[in-house]
Amino acid sequence: MALGLLILTGFAGSVVVAEPTQPSKNIATAAQKTAAGGNVQGYAADSVLQTGTIVQLSGGGANKVTPATSKNLNQMYGVTVDPHELSVTVSDASLLNEAFVATSGTFNVLVSSQGGVIKAGDYITLSAIDGVGMKASTDELTLFGRASYGFDGKSNVIGNSTLKDTTGHTNQTIALGVIPVAINIQRNQNQKSTKANLPGALQRTGEAVAEKPIGPLRIYLSLFIVGLSIIVATVTLYAGIRNSIIAIGRNPLTKRTIMRGLIEVILASFIILIIGLFAVYLLLKL
Repeated sequence: MALGLLILTGFAGSVVVAEPTQPSKNIATAAQKTAAGGNVQGYAADSVLQTGTIVQLSGGGANKVTPATSKNLNQMYGVTVDPHELSVTVSDASLLNEAFVATSGTFNVLVSSQGGVIKAGDYITLSAIDGVGMKASTDELTLFGRASYGFDGKSNVIGNSTLKDTTGHTNQTIALGVIPVAINIQRNQNQKSTKANLPGALQRTGEAVAEKPIGPLRIYLSLFIVGLSIIVATVTLYAGIRNSIIAIGRNPLTKRTIMRGLIEVILASFIILIIGLFAVYLLLKL
């Protein structure tokens, strides 16, 4: 089964050409069974897409797909599946080169050895070849899913491809295979951090509140807001207590009225502090 792949994409800082060679006759079989329970729908395509191709939505509408590219990693949408392996399919004659695409569940996915040996449980992202996955590292922003089976590039190989730079020199020869992957498109939580100047404890606290990776600018701005709120609340409270004590000393008969005013000052200080903390929460979450 030949893979007609010829793609120009970024690889190692340069334009890379994925040049396929003749596929191996050792076709993967038993390890590559699909699992039920996924969300599958038919889409149009410019050409017939091979089963296991990672795709993205194409054009202005939402009824056409094309092989996903590493340049648009965050646009990964799903994977093409074999309709014969589905319990029920509804075909639409109006869709040209209709491809059934799964956006959830566990299904066969084309992968390469570009990112190294894939083990069960490893995260999968797009490789330099359009529509083909690989083992994710800390460099990719978006993940496609998690491998349910391994691929070492030696067994169950269905083809090979050579990556070349713009000068025509070979960068890497990779093996192609098919493994089941649990689809879960999400941000790479293990992405390499560029926040070297941000204290680790501060970074972890901010991300614990936001429940997502956040930049140092938001964290430092949050610290400024918290600090400003504490200072304003403290100054307000100090001034209220000081003025109340002085007023009571001058006129003890007005003690009840002064104490009522002091309570109002204390409440105002707490409200200022709460507003500041809520502003920080919104800043980190949104």
